[in-house]
Amino acid sequence: MESGLTRAFCPHGLGHLLGVQVHDVAGRVDAAGRPPPPPEAHPALRLTRSLEAGMVVTIEPGLYVIPMLLAPTVGGSDVDWGLVERLAGHGGIRIEDNLVVTADGARNLTPSDAR
Repeated sequence: MESGLTRAFCPHGLGHLLGVQVHDVAGRVDAAGRPPPPPEAHPALRLTRSLEAGMVVTIEPGLYVIPMLLAPTVGGSDVDWGLVERLAGHGGIRIEDNLVVTADGARNLTPSDAR
């Protein structure tokens, strides 16, 4: 994480708000609707606002194989490049769950038998 290598494999963060537009555009505004600057270390994050009860988010950790993002890191010893090549034809892999934020946590809307 300190090296920034994880951003090459998951450039957009771990999830985003869900809404009318699926990738809800309100993830990069504050509660008053003003767009704050993105975090300097993570400029492509889709969700930078504080979560509130009633919001619905998708949590989608994964590894994406995007050649132009990986090019500067190829050959580094921190990556099993053989495994990356095996995933390349599929674009990567991810897990996705949709959750509604509650006052005391979250409720997973993704059926457990769908995994």
